[in-house]
Amino acid sequence: MKKVIIISLFVLGMVIPNISAKAVEVSNEDELRAAIEQGGDISLINDIEVTQPLVIDKDVNIDGAYGSSIFMQGDNTLMTVNSGSVRLDVDLYAGWNGEYDSNYNPLIISNQGMGIVVNSGNVYLSNYIKAGKLGLEVNGGIVTGISTIYVGELNYDNETYSGGQGMVVNGGKVEFDDVYIQSGGTVLTVNNGANITLNDWLMFGYEGNGIEINDDSIVNLNGTKDSPFVIFAKRNAVYLNGGTVNLNGYIMIQTIDQLENNGYGIYVNKESNNKDALKLGNDFVFAYDGYGSNSNLSIYINPNINELRITDEKQFLEVDNNKLKLNFCSSTVYALGSQSEEEKRAVCENLNANLDGPIYSNELGKCTAVYINGVKQKDADASCNPVVDNKNEPSQVVNVPATSAYASIIIITLGILCVIVSVIVTRRVTKKES
Repeated sequence: MKKVIIISLFVLGMVIPNISAKAVEVSNEDELRAAIEQGGDISLINDIEVTQPLVIDKDVNIDGAYGSSIFMQGDNTLMTVNSGSVRLDVDLYAGWNGEYDSNYNPLIISNQGMGIVVNSGNVYLSNYIKAGKLGLEVNGGIVTGISTIYVGELNYDNETYSGGQGMVVNGGKVEFDDVYIQSGGTVLTVNNGANITLNDWLMFGYEGNGIEINDDSIVNLNGTKDSPFVIFAKRNAVYLNGGTVNLNGYIMIQTIDQLENNGYGIYVNKESNNKDALKLGNDFVFAYDGYGSNSNLSIYINPNINELRITDEKQFLEVDNNKLKLNFCSSTVYALGSQSEEEKRAVCENLNANLDGPIYSNELGKCTAVYINGVKQKDADASCNPVVDNKNEPSQVVNVPATSAYASIIIITLGILCVIVSVIVTRRVTKKES
């Protein structure tokens, strides 16, 4: 009997720690702030408007029972996470104007209010975020989850947004699944060498670029046949300004301005410090949009780029007549280059697609050297005085010691003094002789 009791207590001891305490229910701003300060599980039993930003630095799980949400007016940041393990299952509205439309949707002011800023911690999002200026900013920590983000002011006539940016990543680790973003301006901006992964996204930017990748940052885009990665933008779908984009699986690109030659599917504006600007995976495909319209398969290379590096796992890219040539698959998507037509067709058929293409970029600059899979495809013109090819060795900056500069100044000063003394002595001697 003792053994049974002991075993029962042991099992009970394992179960009890997994039984979470009842969530603290809150109904106003003061109760919400107190609960966040305490930490733990928090449940909103009604909508709450906050007058000052919420700051989280503890383990917190906030959910909006009965569809409850948190609102904030003015050009403020609704929520900042500085530390802790945080899960948000509550909808956030930043830049609210205090009113609702006829369907009781909160009205947001363009370019006013930020949803969430993550500086550190481990944050999981499972919510809606609506803001006028910026939906999500990540400066550090880890951010994952599934979320829907709307930024800017909704134009009810055509169901588009104006103003604001969807998300800005300046650091930390970001990996999202099934995230949907609509914004007036750029949907996603990545800075400071950040490395992020996005799976099965829908991104709509109505006034700017889709994704801007700066400062040696890396963005990994992964789509599937059943759920392609979709980028819809006013200007360029992917704008590479010194960063790298890795395209894997099914990718669908639509650019409104391409018809006017102002926008491109992929725009490489700046080289990325001896790193690849573009990486095409061995399962990469350009997808249809589901309505019979093909992706905007356009590539633009800034002619002023000195060096363009690309990884193409299926070898479907090549330089042809001073243009970048991309063979590709479609009908349900794919991308291909230097292989024979039979080999390319076999690859496409293996991916249940049809061999299409090719697509050509603009004329490459005469001073642009091109590497594909580490092999030089095109030299810069001799008149450009290209830098010696040291792709495996980073360039070095030689710093001149401050003492050398001081010594140079002293020498120059002494030289000037000698000239002055010489002139004075010569005049005195000449005057004395006269």
